[in-house]
Amino acid sequence: MSRIPLLVALVGALCFSVAGAAGCRSCGSIPPLAVGGIVFYAATLVIASWRPRAKILLFSLIGAGGFHLGLVSSMISRGTTCETCLGAALFAFAALAATLGRDPSRWTWVPPILPWTAAAGLLAAPPLPTVEPLGHTRIVAYTRPDCPYCDELRDRVLPEATRGLDVEVVFRDASSADFVTRTPTLLISRGSNRKVMEGLPAPDRLRKEIAAVEGRRP
Repeated sequence: MSRIPLLVALVGALCFSVAGAAGCRSCGSIPPLAVGGIVFYAATLVIASWRPRAKILLFSLIGAGGFHLGLVSSMISRGTTCETCLGAALFAFAALAATLGRDPSRWTWVPPILPWTAAAGLLAAPPLPTVEPLGHTRIVAYTRPDCPYCDELRDRVLPEATRGLDVEVVFRDASSADFVTRTPTLLISRGSNRKVMEGLPAPDRLRKEIAAVEGRRP
């Protein structure tokens, strides 16, 4: 097993975890998953530099691969877009592939570990509320009074993104929704389609997401 691909993959996963903690334009505490990713990948990077074939490293990376698989599956089912989550997952899978290599004895540890951590990843994100099927597009904006990004969403982003579109906009207090961890959070829905966006989006990006939910080209 070559140590360099493993170290490169772990550095990539660590960088995306840091980006997830620092890059979201939102109010609230740093996402716990991002903090966990920083601690985990920093620790595994140290172990990989010292003993790349250590069993603890193998078990940890199999577990991480399963957790990312479950988390990405949960994200897709929720209609959530998170580029940093996807980036961290891709590098986690690359690190797992590097540590498994072509050694059959190492691959035998995948079935007993990966499904359980994948289940944990599926449960890491709280379920979305039931959305009433509507014949028009609705954006529910979850905000809070002391959030400057929420003010910018209300005053600039939403008016620009919905200009010329038939979109109902509803504002709700973030404390009323269990699935909201950062503000603002947007729940875009039309019929059975829905999309969740965390943090303050650019108007152009929000307009594209509205078009995607409506099933049309932006």
